[in-house]
Amino acid sequence: MGIDVDEQVMGRVLYLPVGSAAGESAALRAQVVEVLRERRPALVEEMCAGVRRHGLGRLLETGGVALERRLDEAVRITLAAWERRRPLHSVELDALRAIGMAVAHAGIPLWRVLSAVQHAARAGWEYAVEQSLAVVEESPRPRLAARLVAELSVEMMELVGRIQAQIAAGYGDVVPPRRTASAHPTQA
Repeated sequence: MGIDVDEQVMGRVLYLPVGSAAGESAALRAQVVEVLRERRPALVEEMCAGVRRHGLGRLLETGGVALERRLDEAVRITLAAWERRRPLHSVELDALRAIGMAVAHAGIPLWRVLSAVQHAARAGWEYAVEQSLAVVEESPRPRLAARLVAELSVEMMELVGRIQAQIAAGYGDVVPPRRTASAHPTQA
């Protein structure tokens, strides 16, 4: 089929799909985020159970904030970051730093809090993957769906790393790092 100009065929018309891979990926991402947003209470419940299973629930309640409330806020922030493909905002980073400071003031070892964050993230990610796979299994483009799950995995790892770094930074604001024996000059 060609384009008719003054009754002469002037080339071929190419029919391209209206949706692009980027557009389909964005739509699939939005669909996954929406499903997770709808199931946020169950997601938070799974995360709380993961933290409590390891006996670390009280650690994330530092500062008088209930574990469920703290993890619900974390899920809300994560879903917003995934939906908009954005890094954490400065207000969110400051809140994480404040958690680190509260933990330090409470005398809780930093490694225990970072471990609690890891357990919460793992439980949350396992639930999120289950829900995401249910959505992407219906996708007519399985490679695109697989790529989305991989992207979300990378984003989750980066996010958890950033969360832990901010908590550690806040902790360091209160508890200065220990000096090692090798840092002190020896006197003869």
